[in-house]
Amino acid sequence: MQDAESKTLWNHITGEAVYGPKVGRTVGPVSNLLHMTVKQALEMDGDTRVAISDQTYFAGSRRLGTATRGPAVGGSSGGRGRGLGSSSDNPNARMADRFAATLGKEDVRRPRMDIGLGIWTGSTARYYPMERIRARGEAFIDRFDGKTVLIYVEPESNTPAALFVDATSVKRGDQEILLDGDVKVRAGVLIDRNGERRRAARPQQMHTRWYGFALTFPGCELFGE
Repeated sequence: MQDAESKTLWNHITGEAVYGPKVGRTVGPVSNLLHMTVKQALEMDGDTRVAISDQTYFAGSRRLGTATRGPAVGGSSGGRGRGLGSSSDNPNARMADRFAATLGKEDVRRPRMDIGLGIWTGSTARYYPMERIRARGEAFIDRFDGKTVLIYVEPESNTPAALFVDATSVKRGDQEILLDGDVKVRAGVLIDRNGERRRAARPQQMHTRWYGFALTFPGCELFGE
């Protein structure tokens, strides 16, 4: 991304200046961009404003939207274009040759188009392949940078997410994640045994393809290896 004032190019994931007069500086703190449904967004903050696009889209067998042209299809170096809850989750999807030629040296520990969850701090970055998250029951406890982290597939959006928790065991329910102490994660919100919301902290995270995360964080940790 480029800012109009200084013409500096910025890394859209980490917020670091990569080329131009602002190199050495960071725009931050960069917030998490979580994949979520409208229901999740409203559960997290009831005052959230919902904008409904007029672009054509399909829900079930119905065609919705009033625009005469089809929806724009985009992409990024994180490989997150076109909605990661759809068929673009396919790890065997093919990348255009012209784009692949710009990648430089790749990390071949995972297939280029593998889908997963990447989390990071200032000192550590780790990638969780979706197939390994699912193999662990779609919810499990891990340790990251000295903290306990919940790695799970959000039932509402069917996308992976990470949340710092004070727990030792976890079970995935139909619509919620169940932690010990009768604590739950429902629609992305941490709820205690009394039904009260708890303040939830999350590591920096991104639902992404392997090539994008590995190029952004060279030599990153790979869960399961």
